[in-house]
Amino acid sequence: MYFILFRGGTDRTYWLPGNRVKEQVDKSTFTFSEHAKCIMACKQITEEEVRDILKNGDVNFSESDTRGVPCPSYAIEGTSHNKKLRVLLTVFERDSTAEITTAINLEGGKDTCRCK
Repeated sequence: MYFILFRGGTDRTYWLPGNRVKEQVDKSTFTFSEHAKCIMACKQITEEEVRDILKNGDVNFSESDTRGVPCPSYAIEGTSHNKKLRVLLTVFERDSTAEITTAINLEGGKDTCRCK
């Protein structure tokens, strides 16, 4: 029975928690919080880089709040344009939207941004 489920090299990783989160994020319409816009401008992180991380990055569950009230928030990390980034977003399942709350350059130095 098991050989039928796992034979033939078919990718069956869609059921993994990280992939389910990324699928939900992929189906969402994005907005950027004012804080995220400020941090991105200060740290020179583009919307293209953020979208690249959301598409190709990995969910870091230890930095996520999966049981957040009223909505869960996730940290997705990866590399885009030679920058190692973490994007934090809140997913609003009710209306299929996600708000990017901040983007962090994980290799950046001291934070000198004055964003609120």
